[in-house]
Amino acid sequence: MSDDDSLERALRAMLQDEPVNHAARSDDQRLDSVLHRAHLHGAAADLLGLFSRWGWVLSEGGARGLKHLRPVRRDADAVSPQPSER
Repeated sequence: MSDDDSLERALRAMLQDEPVNHAARSDDQRLDSVLHRAHLHGAAADLLGLFSRWGWVLSEGGARGLKHLRPVRRDADAVSPQPSER
């Protein structure tokens, strides 16, 4: 099963659980509470994904930038064209 199914099962279980001190709460209040908690979990997952992508981008940029840290000397033969012999 996918992660969405497990999240849905967890949300359904939260809706069906009715602790003793929350017995007087209406269905709308319980639904609001469950959706708020689900929104927070989704936002946390999105932030972690964003930071991991930015970490990858920065590490790749740093690795490629280190290649160009020192200037590269070219051979004189490779730069100047060879005179053609006729």
